[in-house]
Amino acid sequence: MLTLLAPRRASAPRAWLSLLALATLSCALLLADDFLQQLFTPNNHAELEAGYVVVLWLFSLGLWLCNLRWLSMSILALFAVMQLMQLANISFFGEPLTAIDIQSLLNDPGEVRETAAHSLAQHWPVLLCVGIPYGLLLVLHWRLPGRVSLPQSRWALLLIAVVLLSKPYRATYRNLDSFAASPSRSALHNNLNVFSAWAVHLAFKPEVELPPTSFAPYALSPSMSEAKHVWLVVADSLRSDRLGVFGYDRDTTPKLAAYLRDHPSAFVRPGIAAGVATDVSLPYLINPIREPGKDALLRTGDINLFRFAKQAGFRTHWISSQESKLLANLGSRYLDLSITREDHPLRFLKQQDRALLDVLDAQRWAERNFVVLNLRTAHLPYAQNYRHEKTPAPWVDEGPNGQSNAYDNSVHYLDSLLAEVIADFDRLEGERYLIITGDHGQRLGEGGNWGHNDLVPEVSDVPVIVIGREAKPETMATLSAERWISHYEAGKWLAARLGTRIHNPNLRTNEHFVHGKLLFTDNFIQRVCETPNGLVHQPPQLLSMLLKRPEQSC
Repeated sequence: MLTLLAPRRASAPRAWLSLLALATLSCALLLADDFLQQLFTPNNHAELEAGYVVVLWLFSLGLWLCNLRWLSMSILALFAVMQLMQLANISFFGEPLTAIDIQSLLNDPGEVRETAAHSLAQHWPVLLCVGIPYGLLLVLHWRLPGRVSLPQSRWALLLIAVVLLSKPYRATYRNLDSFAASPSRSALHNNLNVFSAWAVHLAFKPEVELPPTSFAPYALSPSMSEAKHVWLVVADSLRSDRLGVFGYDRDTTPKLAAYLRDHPSAFVRPGIAAGVATDVSLPYLINPIREPGKDALLRTGDINLFRFAKQAGFRTHWISSQESKLLANLGSRYLDLSITREDHPLRFLKQQDRALLDVLDAQRWAERNFVVLNLRTAHLPYAQNYRHEKTPAPWVDEGPNGQSNAYDNSVHYLDSLLAEVIADFDRLEGERYLIITGDHGQRLGEGGNWGHNDLVPEVSDVPVIVIGREAKPETMATLSAERWISHYEAGKWLAARLGTRIHNPNLRTNEHFVHGKLLFTDNFIQRVCETPNGLVHQPPQLLSMLLKRPEQSC
């Protein structure tokens, strides 16, 4: 084995030092395009991720160690083309390129060429951002082999193959939404994800054509809101019937119950999630869209809470204990501040969601603020979320009921976190509003099933907790009058607090839609109807079938 790993040339210390130096320089150049673009536009939010930098450095090492000039230059040229597409998309649209975008670009090259020609004057720095680092890389790989003594090994081909093929392999057993682009991730990292997903799921395959939607467009009008602070807290996998404040026989939310007793204007309602997966429900909550099939609105960000907030003079904040990829389709271009798990990996690893409170306490608020907090507290594996806590968990999380007890423990842990969030909110001044909800519910052993992603009542069940301070009674009454509050209704209400009223001509009383686990495809949709006897969950149906029969209703 040692013989196989040994280089074919003499492994003089100088040769190895040259290899390490070139690998380091190449890695820096592969990272440089993002930071060059940040000199020209605020749309690029890429940050360094330690794990990714290590992989990229090893990959750069492999390109030099294999000593195959044609291979190295071919890979780098391919990367340059991908990066040109990615950075151009970031510059023009303010969002990273997705697998769906790639397919759209290839389906209409004429329009892409025309748009690129007309936009070149505004977005020409993209050419420099890609051309400078990749030009230098291509020159180095063309000129240096044979002129500089370097170690060589064909084992480097294995390293290159692992890096390039790992993402396409994952795409063979994971769906398209698992490869969402993250605004704070390196553009090349995003490209390895989205081009892999495109190659496996979309390339050379007939495109699924959905019937045109007959839903009428929304209308927007100004709302004379005087709110100073608007907060939205989204806790992962939170199911209302496991909260003590909703009548659960265990006191999982003692602090929230005490707060509600002391503040009668605050109220709780059972809610209806927009989707059964985080990367579906969050986009439909932050972009308050009720009707299925209106994908264009998700892409444009025209109906977006962060956008409304910016227009009204709010400073916008996204603070999350989860990965930055959840920002996909949330309107990251309208964010003033984005802090995710990747920004403080060790702190979140050690403290879990409690680290988010430290980040929250460190903020210096502007005169007006729109804040979205995204917690992971009740997500599987439940017990892992509170293991770091010094206070013992109330219920034993081992044995036959261990998993169910662990979920209740994590809700009890969330209760302590929410008490501190609410205390921070209460210390603010002026008219202010806070909504707490879950992104989706959770199956907790019903029929032997656990987790989410399924269109069943347990997964679309979420709590909605509404708090107003120095608030107008009539404003609170518009939500408190509801028996159930859907994500769409909560988002529309928040939009009005952020200065924009949404007028939806398609609105049908007591009718809601829950989206399946996918975006931008022929997804399963479940219609949920309010009745005097409770909610009626109709059988899920494919979006393509629903759009053919839009007249159906509750």
